[in-house]
Amino acid sequence: MKLKQLHRISGVAIAAFLVLHLSNHLFALGGPALHITVMKYFRMVYRFPPVEVLLLLCVTIQIISGLRLVFTKGFRRQPLYVIAQAVSGVYLSLFLINHVTAVLLARYDWHIETDFYFASGVAVHYPEKLFFIPYYTLSVLCAFTHIACAHYARRVELARVASGPDASAGFRREALLILGAGAIVTALIMASFTGLFYPL
Repeated sequence: MKLKQLHRISGVAIAAFLVLHLSNHLFALGGPALHITVMKYFRMVYRFPPVEVLLLLCVTIQIISGLRLVFTKGFRRQPLYVIAQAVSGVYLSLFLINHVTAVLLARYDWHIETDFYFASGVAVHYPEKLFFIPYYTLSVLCAFTHIACAHYARRVELARVASGPDASAGFRREALLILGAGAIVTALIMASFTGLFYPL
């Protein structure tokens, strides 16, 4: 299997997890208690041992294959969407290494719950929030940017294979809709986790 195909397959698996994970974070709009309640149901899926092992494997594959693709392809004379996909991918790789490590350490070494308060605690206290608010904000924005660029690239690739009419303008609109949705989701999540809607 080619490296690009492996990267795409692992990316689809992670994207499926992100649907649950970000949806869970949006439930924080209803308060920490609702967020934690929904999280308990979702964890029945992604903390089921075979699923969790598969997700961790996909994250590892995504990071290794993604970084290799970036540094093999390079940035020179690439379209904007390729550069945006590469830059967002590098940031997400660094974020995933740090975030997954922190969550696993919290669970197995520090023995603390990685619920709403685990994330919001560092986003509301000074000086930690000076780092963690941009850190979390960029992670969600980069996830949507990466998905939007990957979607656009795949649509263009399939259109060329089919030798159909040039529909790149329509593909760009789809990518921009993904980015717009990402900006809204990011703003709502960060507003919830930083105590904008209720005291934390």
